[in-house]
Amino acid sequence: MKIDSPEKFTEYADELQNKKHPILPNKISIQLKDKDGDNLKMENVLCHLNIYIDSLSYYTYSFIPTNSNGIVNLTKEEMIQNTELKHYFDEKIPMDKTPVKFDFMVMDNNLLNGIISSMENYLNIDIESIKTDLKSRGLTDVQIALQIPAIEEKMKSDKQLSEFLKKNKNAELNYSNGEKKITDFWNSESDYNYELK
Repeated sequence: MKIDSPEKFTEYADELQNKKHPILPNKISIQLKDKDGDNLKMENVLCHLNIYIDSLSYYTYSFIPTNSNGIVNLTKEEMIQNTELKHYFDEKIPMDKTPVKFDFMVMDNNLLNGIISSMENYLNIDIESIKTDLKSRGLTDVQIALQIPAIEEKMKSDKQLSEFLKKNKNAELNYSNGEKKITDFWNSESDYNYELK
């Protein structure tokens, strides 16, 4: 917004006044438990977090690995940087006091296998085939040449993600089908500890 009149400044000030940032915890810690309630000390169990900003929208953070003690530790900064919150979260504006709902769960093993399979299919396509496909879609040689470095960089990053995903231990659990989850609310910017049984 260009502020070139007193009216525009008032409008800008009103907008700022109405903007608020949601409550996010300083840190959360989730311990996986087995069916007997004992700590499940298993590394690389991939988990998933949904942060609900209102009744219709939420922000997703996926592929969160457990450490060797079967624990996920997340800081506020990690939650912001790994979700769409990074585009607008601003602690300098006032905090919305409305409790924030979240879901935390172990990722479904079938879903993970599907993602890995799709990524492998895509990563097996060679650059020449990609160039041919882009040409068939009407791109010029110059446009294609400009796009190839970005495509190669994306493929490199997706290859690393695929290798990381293949190390998951979700198939070894009896509750990796998304049915077991924690649903709760954050009421303050505190540290929260949970157990997922």
